[in-house]
Amino acid sequence: MKVITLMENNSIDERLKSTHGLCFYIEHKKHKILFDVGPNSNFINNAEVLGVDLEQVDTVIISHGHYDHGRGLKKFMEINSKATIYLSKDAFSKQFKKIKFLYIPIGLKKPKDLSRFVFINKSKKLFEDIKIYSKLKNVEQIIGDKSLLTKRNNEYINDPFDHEIYLIIKTEKNNVLFSGCSHRGIENIVDEIEKKETDILTHVLGGFHMSHYDPQDLIQTTYLESLGQKFYKKKIQTFYSCHCTGDDAYIALKPQMREKLERIKTGSVVNL
Repeated sequence: MKVITLMENNSIDERLKSTHGLCFYIEHKKHKILFDVGPNSNFINNAEVLGVDLEQVDTVIISHGHYDHGRGLKKFMEINSKATIYLSKDAFSKQFKKIKFLYIPIGLKKPKDLSRFVFINKSKKLFEDIKIYSKLKNVEQIIGDKSLLTKRNNEYINDPFDHEIYLIIKTEKNNVLFSGCSHRGIENIVDEIEKKETDILTHVLGGFHMSHYDPQDLIQTTYLESLGQKFYKKKIQTFYSCHCTGDDAYIALKPQMREKLERIKTGSVVNL
């Protein structure tokens, strides 16, 4: 399996356009997959630079209904006429970020033509070795973001992130988890999926949503230390962190996880 990061907040190459968002291109056996498509069309430019033919993509997974992971979908569909697009049935719900007294829309606009869309309501096997997990339990996070809201019955409430889904791809030797933002907690997600999987996880790629970590907060710092130690003891070989993990959280986790934690950026290539 080859994973090329077509979009992330930062870049390893000045020819590539970076934006706050995420897009992985995955080659696995006969499949060519996009996991998220970023907030705009920059991933298309990056694909051209990196030699990725997006017209050949057959499967798209949108991890959740926030703009930085899915607003590039319209441009993708203009250049690709065959890919099946998988996302939560709640992916087009109304999502907001509260900044002081403002409610900023951060959701996805529902396309008029949904003929290529498959809406996920529960965990689903797409192919023999590719699976989507949905509806994992939601637990309150020690490092959370209470500014993320959804609107239901004309009322703003804390987002329960029931629009978040996760991808598992198996190879002969590996069992790889992809998580877009891990709003339900990367620890919780890993633990829950490990309970459900017959094979152990070997790699994790994605954002850990810890960018709101406050290094001056002793409870948060202690949690990251214990989490890093827990992850280091797991059989998972490598956690590839990006996007919403945040620099401070990465710096706090790295001494505990050592070689098991790596950072990926736009242009990074991971062979598994």
